[in-house]
Amino acid sequence: MTHKTNNLPYFNQPQELSRSKSKKEHMLAKFLLRKIKPRLKKLPEHYMIQSVPYKNIDFIKEKSKSYPYFLRFDIRLYYPSINHALLIKEIETMFGKEPSRRMKKHLSDILPQYLSSSPYSKGISTDSTLSYVLSGAFLFNLDLKIPQPFLRFVDDYLIFCKNKKEAETMLKSIVAPKFKRLNLEINEKKLKSGKFHKDKVDFIGFDYYASYFTIKESKKENFKNKIIKITHLTKKKPVEAIIKQLNNQILGFGHYYKHISCKKDFEELDSFIRMRLRRYLSRNKDSKNTQGNLLLTNNTIRSIELKSLVEIKEKYDSKKNPISQKTTKKTTQSSKTINVSNMLNLEQKAHIYEQKLILKELSQLTSLVKAINERMIHLEHKVDNNKKKKR
Repeated sequence: MTHKTNNLPYFNQPQELSRSKSKKEHMLAKFLLRKIKPRLKKLPEHYMIQSVPYKNIDFIKEKSKSYPYFLRFDIRLYYPSINHALLIKEIETMFGKEPSRRMKKHLSDILPQYLSSSPYSKGISTDSTLSYVLSGAFLFNLDLKIPQPFLRFVDDYLIFCKNKKEAETMLKSIVAPKFKRLNLEINEKKLKSGKFHKDKVDFIGFDYYASYFTIKESKKENFKNKIIKITHLTKKKPVEAIIKQLNNQILGFGHYYKHISCKKDFEELDSFIRMRLRRYLSRNKDSKNTQGNLLLTNNTIRSIELKSLVEIKEKYDSKKNPISQKTTKKTTQSSKTINVSNMLNLEQKAHIYEQKLILKELSQLTSLVKAINERMIHLEHKVDNNKKKKR
């Protein structure tokens, strides 16, 4: 019998049901997290107590020097695969002693109520604080067994190893047996081991290769798709609402990736955003009368309050490498000049990007016309030759 996916708990639950249970679930999440955190002192980089991206970046850079090999994997359908009975058992044995009276009450009352939303005795939702804590707790005992330095984000693991054999032993002797007991499957597509300076490894949206971090290509494409969706012409929304949605995406993406060398990527993405917005403004009937300047000059950008990825990066870099007080006053004017220059560069790149598309089409048309002219000349010569032969 096939299960209907809309009944599964890792899909969004009804709003009324979520509201009625949210208070108790939030209380349980806080209680479990408070109990787990002291045990995580041995793992200060664990995502449940440390989720700042640049700290993970620094950790990878540092550990890859003394641990040149890696083991990278995640779990196939992690949230839907979490078995309820095994989850409760893992939480009970997590602290290595008899659960307290309060813990027993939570495990026999609130948690079963939360899990009862699934009729299949497995799977948890992905849209609550409690699901975040439970998904972390389910593999908590595995985390404590890993002897090497590692990073984890929910079901994504990056383990640092001294050599290739150590990575193989880790997978066969520790990871695979634990997954078997918990009825979990490794995602074969994401399973990878190698050497940091030879093999590219991706983790939490970054590609790492030869001590250099870049934005994962698929993440850039996802970001572009979100921008395209927002600026799609079939959506009739006020310009202010479009700008707000764009800014939300820009701020989220910019602050996440600002810690790495990504200025070139940010410039290209800024140009793409402005190109899409210009296209939206020029074709949107409601905005034509209110937005006279469709070229998105500095004044227009300021007036509509559109954010910039490059500006986010520059502000971060300036705070990371602060200038002394004496030189700050002297360079204020030059900084303004640089910012204006950067904005102009962004505009120019956006124009260039659009012009390239037009030039490409013109080039194709020119080639076609040229080919037709050459064909006509050839036919004319052929006709003339035929006339001469008849004479």
